[in-house]
Amino acid sequence: MTETSNLNQTLEHPYRPQWLRLVNWAGSTLRRSGVPIANLSEESLLSAAQRQTKLSDWGDESFRVPLRILLASLEKEANLSFVGRYLLQQYLIRLLVNRLRIQDDLKRHPEILQVPIVKPLFVIGLPRTGTTFLHNLLSQDPSSRWLHLWELFSPSPPPDYQTRETDPRIQDAEKLVKRYNYLAPKFASAHYLNPKGPEECNNLFEHEFVSLLFEFRANIPSYTEWLAAHDMVAPYRYYRQQLQLLAWRYPGDHWALKAPAHLFSMDALLAVFPDACIVQTHRDPLKVLPSICSLNAMARGIYTDQVDLTGVGEHWLNRLANAIERAMQARDSADPARFYDVNYGALVQDPIGTVRQIYEYFGYNFNTQMEENINKWIAQNPQHKHGIHKYSLKQFGLDARVVNQRFARYRQRFNI
Repeated sequence: MTETSNLNQTLEHPYRPQWLRLVNWAGSTLRRSGVPIANLSEESLLSAAQRQTKLSDWGDESFRVPLRILLASLEKEANLSFVGRYLLQQYLIRLLVNRLRIQDDLKRHPEILQVPIVKPLFVIGLPRTGTTFLHNLLSQDPSSRWLHLWELFSPSPPPDYQTRETDPRIQDAEKLVKRYNYLAPKFASAHYLNPKGPEECNNLFEHEFVSLLFEFRANIPSYTEWLAAHDMVAPYRYYRQQLQLLAWRYPGDHWALKAPAHLFSMDALLAVFPDACIVQTHRDPLKVLPSICSLNAMARGIYTDQVDLTGVGEHWLNRLANAIERAMQARDSADPARFYDVNYGALVQDPIGTVRQIYEYFGYNFNTQMEENINKWIAQNPQHKHGIHKYSLKQFGLDARVVNQRFARYRQRFNI
């Protein structure tokens, strides 16, 4: 058996210990018998969140439209296992609990919405282009503010600077990460989740139910089609409010934020953050696509018993090609001085030099403490520390010629 077929077998048929196979069988059998377990109806999820919080004010209820589309897509298209269905039910309830608590915070403390968001620094780019690496480097600035995984999981109550190392939500996040690593043992080799480390903004958009993370977890083409056409200005305004809440008692000189998903909605980002400084990372799409497909197959394997690898390849080829075209259009109508481009190879070869150039370009203060922190972080986090991530175009039915054609304008514009 070849190395590629071994990889396919692992990704197509995810890891399942015997007890988990038994739970999936039993849960599915009960559901077919009419037992209402792992219910994904809108009303059951909202009611569960209200019972947990003793709250009922959702704020702007426009979030219920994408929630309904998401739930319908999950029911009809995702082919969820019972355990996957249960995990998603619990996660969706968590998101709704967060939303109720955030709304309660904003009502009781209207001064939160006066917290300034000044000159935020965004790292964007196609997935797997070094955005995570660069974000980790930028988070070594002691004066910057970045999103911790634990506070993304539970933004309310607003975190406090004095208890940032001892907040009990850290332990909750550690348990969640441990669960995901158990269900997807190879995930950490591609994207290591550190509960106390910097993480992407995507989780905050989940509170509006307009996030790429949902299609990352499951095959939900109806939801994906809807999301691709959705106006994201209002979700970005709510995202900004969440940043204000998180910075209220835990401020910094500027936010250092990161998510490849911003590439899909750069026009909305620029509208809501008029003084944003944007770093865009670049890498050969022939490397990007199989890497993100492999990561996605591992993630989907938590929630379904069989992953369509060719479908994953087709999904991300279309999604990313369309996203990069939209991003280039947004840049065409924006002030070019707001952008700084970083080549993946240059970033890997000279990380400190790259960060220094970014800071000089946008006028941030690069100091000796930050340089020392970066050197220490690099020494403690060598490449492949958590395993080697292997992938190929062939695994996902992707053809190099077709990929190059779809990304031809992008390659030419940024000299990829």
